[in-house]
Amino acid sequence: MSTQPGFIAVLFDVPFPTSVPNGSYLSFDPVKTLAVVTLTLREGSRAFFRNRPVIGPTSFQELQQAWQEPQRPRADYSYVAVNRLHDGRDKTTLNVHSGTNGGYAECKYYTEVAVTYLSDDINEISINGVVLPRACEILNPFLDKYRLLNEDYRVSSISLERNFYFATCHTSPLKDDELKLSVSELFDRLQQPRTFLTQLGHGAANILRSNSFELLGPRETMTGAIADLFSNFVMEEFELPLSYDLVLDALAYLQRYRNYRFAIVQAETAVEVHVRSLLLKLMLRYGKSESEAEDMIENDGKYWGVKSKIRRLDDWTAKYATDQSVAFTPFVDSVLYRRWDSDLYGRRNSAVHAGAGGFSYDDASRAIGIAKECIASFEASIPGLQNRIRLNPSMSAFRLNPGEVMF
Repeated sequence: MSTQPGFIAVLFDVPFPTSVPNGSYLSFDPVKTLAVVTLTLREGSRAFFRNRPVIGPTSFQELQQAWQEPQRPRADYSYVAVNRLHDGRDKTTLNVHSGTNGGYAECKYYTEVAVTYLSDDINEISINGVVLPRACEILNPFLDKYRLLNEDYRVSSISLERNFYFATCHTSPLKDDELKLSVSELFDRLQQPRTFLTQLGHGAANILRSNSFELLGPRETMTGAIADLFSNFVMEEFELPLSYDLVLDALAYLQRYRNYRFAIVQAETAVEVHVRSLLLKLMLRYGKSESEAEDMIENDGKYWGVKSKIRRLDDWTAKYATDQSVAFTPFVDSVLYRRWDSDLYGRRNSAVHAGAGGFSYDDASRAIGIAKECIASFEASIPGLQNRIRLNPSMSAFRLNPGEVMF
């Protein structure tokens, strides 16, 4: 099939409203310099109802049969929430049903988007993974500029992995007299009515994506030793260490949000927080007060910077190992240290100090794995002072999957 240049219009919904007036905006396109972004504020609803599964050939049959009615009944009531809008009107925004088969229906504002761009070959609408990334490459900088000017924290970046079940593509081939026009002149012609092909297979296409059962459904039920451990653990007083919380946050950025830069930043921050926490723990073990330990870490030049802190942690750990008559292996200059320096610390610095953002799933997954291994290595070096429940250093349970639709 010969190439055919023309316009491609990609129509889809994004899961948040904006305060941009409805209309079309000439915007930057990194490929052809110009594109058009059209926004229309829409209103729909989002609902959840208990015990009403998706109907289909194998619609969670095991789940339907596995759980009996709870012993404590749910009283059947409905509650309606009404909000006052900016223009003074009252509007029903939430209807909650408390019964056994109840749930909720809530007002959902969203934005209908059409991204129209020039392509050297409009037949690319039939190639998976081409059209929507190009549309997002145009839309995301547009949204970033809006977010910056309006400080709208509800708006997030759009990607195929996060925001879509469905998008529609329409095409409009260039006419013979348009082939030699400049990009600016071609977009000027969009101000006049123009025919776009909308029939599937004849100039139009739909983009569908599957959901991820790994993110949609529950995990395998805990059984055996881990279930027994959990039953006892939940009765204890426990505060999740900040470093562990940051690792879990990094995993969420990796698996749910597909924000690989944030995943790397959070993973490295977890290592730095954990190093500082262990330094405090060891200093307290050797008789320093908390204020003395804090002052030493913050004001003693030998502790400035994460690499200096890691070297001092090696010093304190060596002293502890000698006193406890256990083997000690320095972390600094080990194989794991060099992996941390290049694949985690180095990449975090590129992201934070140089603004790098072109990280892949594998880059972020490797970085998180190194963070988990570092934390596990630090704790293994101080038997008797480590957390009783520790992070699993493995990343074998995580893989690149279709992702969760954040709509």
